Amino acid sequence: MAWAFLFAIAVIEINQFVDTFWVSGLGSVASSAVTTVVPIYGLMMCAGLGIGVGATTSIAFRLGRKEGSAANILASNALLLGAVVGVVSSFIIYLAAEPAIVLMGAEDVLTESIEYLLPYILFSPALLCSSILAAILRAEGAARKSTILQISAAVFNMALDPLFIYAVGWGVFGAGLATAVSALLSLCLGFRWYAEGNTIVKLGRSSFRVDRDAMREVLGVGAPKTVQGVISNVTDLIQRVFLIAAGGINAVLFYNFAWRYIGLVNLPGRACDSAMVPVCSAAYGQGDLRKMGVAYLYTMKIVVGVSIAAAVLLFVFAEPLITILTLEDSMVPLREDLVWTLRVSVLLIPFSALMGIGSSMLQSLKKAKIPMNYYLLWGFLKLAMYAVSAYVYGSYKGIIYSMVIVHVFGGICLIYLANREFARAKAGSRTVA
Repeated sequence: MAWAFLFAIAVIEINQFVDTFWVSGLGSVASSAVTTVVPIYGLMMCAGLGIGVGATTSIAFRLGRKEGSAANILASNALLLGAVVGVVSSFIIYLAAEPAIVLMGAEDVLTESIEYLLPYILFSPALLCSSILAAILRAEGAARKSTILQISAAVFNMALDPLFIYAVGWGVFGAGLATAVSALLSLCLGFRWYAEGNTIVKLGRSSFRVDRDAMREVLGVGAPKTVQGVISNVTDLIQRVFLIAAGGINAVLFYNFAWRYIGLVNLPGRACDSAMVPVCSAAYGQGDLRKMGVAYLYTMKIVVGVSIAAAVLLFVFAEPLITILTLEDSMVPLREDLVWTLRVSVLLIPFSALMGIGSSMLQSLKKAKIPMNYYLLWGFLKLAMYAVSAYVYGSYKGIIYSMVIVHVFGGICLIYLANREFARAKAGSRTVA
């Protein structure tokens, strides 16, 4: 499962690099606009991510207990939740986007930012439901279909980007529209599989009805995960205020370009997380905590080893990697700061991976409120350190050093919490036996 997810997520990350490449051709203003709205887009998508995680965990748990009809109802209600939340989030983002961009101090790129964000607002139900449908496929172990679904969206986007941005002449609006239309096309492909009956979970008319108990079960894990995503993206949005205060609008560009590569090398961790959740959730449903523990430790060994190796490679090859993204004339003067940011940022990679593993294990144990509460505390700590760096020392470099420190702290803490809750689950299982 992890290999299939790794391939799918790799295509998606490559797709983001393609987006960055095509938009960078429009100049530094367009590039800054796109990076400025990343947390706003993330806020919109975190509901789909949360519902998707809730669907994966609850459906895999039910399938582990051989309760197929309950799994069908959970899947259909997850999609209904995604559609409703998509409409609501579109309305909220439409009203809040402009004030949020002004709050970040990015008025200079306000027009371009809104242009890029508008297609996401119009197509948000399709964007959310596409993510949820992939999560439902993961829950039943259909790694190949989930992979195809994710890859198809990325391939559509890579094909539409140059067409919409340059051939049609829509610029940054075209970049956003390409992503939104691609998600819609991918969603149609997924629904075709269900219509043909080529899946374990069925989405027939009988299961497509509002079921409050099913929604509560999905949201039992999904709601805390959504809140966790909201916290993460709100802190990302607020931290842009500190980045701009410390280093100007280009500081946001430095920060986000470094994270493009960090996201790429975190692919093995994300793929293993995606594979671990349904395996651990199904094992938990079966009461097989030994299997759950084996999957957890195996995931940790792979992810930590690969993350350390990837961090070393990024540090060594930082300059040529940044050069790829700074070919346009207005981007060349920014190259030195971009290289420095990437080289310091790689120190957090193994610890960021540990945060993902710990959070996923807690979700598999149906303890999603623990990482939610932790991320709230962690977010306040991160923002406080960024604020001190920006307003007391006026130092962009201080923000980057702070970023590394809080990720080291976060990785250690979340792994500790995951180990503690798993030990408690094993102790409870022995008591029942």
